Amino acid sequence: NDNDNDDDTRHQKILIVGDVHGCLDELKALVTKACTMHNYAREFAAVILVGDLCNKGPYSSEVIQYVRERNQTTRHRNWYAVRGNHDNAALAAALGDVHCQQGKKKKYEWVQSLSDDDVEWMSELPYTITIRKKSLGGVAKEQVEKNVSSWTRLSSSQDDIIVVHAGLLPGLSSLEDQTIETMTTLRDVQGIEYQTYQNEQGSGMLLLPPGSHCAWAKLWNGPQVVVFGHDAKRGLQKEKYAIGLDTGACYGKKLTGIVLPDEELVSVDSFKTYCDI
Repeated sequence: NDNDNDDDTRHQKILIVGDVHGCLDELKALVTKACTMHNYAREFAAVILVGDLCNKGPYSSEVIQYVRERNQTTRHRNWYAVRGNHDNAALAAALGDVHCQQGKKKKYEWVQSLSDDDVEWMSELPYTITIRKKSLGGVAKEQVEKNVSSWTRLSSSQDDIIVVHAGLLPGLSSLEDQTIETMTTLRDVQGIEYQTYQNEQGSGMLLLPPGSHCAWAKLWNGPQVVVFGHDAKRGLQKEKYAIGLDTGACYGKKLTGIVLPDEELVSVDSFKTYCDI
């Protein structure tokens, strides 16, 4: 009946969450608020984190365990995450990286609390997750899980939303052309005078004078919408084809998410300031 169809549609909503940085209490509060206000108090079809689960906040290992358990061991297994630069650094420390052990020993003492399952799960995190258009249209939940857990290409017309930690360099036609450094650390595009781009909407040219710089999101031409984090200084970013969700949870500001397909922003205030920006 119609009511059943309404329930199915509600259950297909997806929540994407900005940089958590060890703020477990804020993460729980945000998901609860989003479910209550934007999903009829029902569980989301998927919860996706934009990376940097750890460091700076108080509960790094606990956040990793919490998300992993909801990805691997809970009944619905509907939580996912992409890999951020802090996740990569923490993983390196957990695996015995000498630089992390010597130069930043105190910063990474918490990795000793990670289980083998935690470390293995972190090592398997993708750098991007693509949500296909049909995943937001009331299709079976299994299709959502299949899509968000796989690598995909920009060339598909159904690849509407890409989740990445930091950003994507405009002008490249495929995710395979993006470097790990770009996907985990990009904020600004600098010194590009002429760079051609080509996508499903056609081709053109990016004009950026030598020596100048600009937020990559302002130059991203789609057609895919990119949801990202990694830029707490700029805070919430809303461009035509890019949405930045890092609103400084660990810096005493807010933890922010977006509910799809409604495009409803939701946030909670940080419970305290855990470190300086």
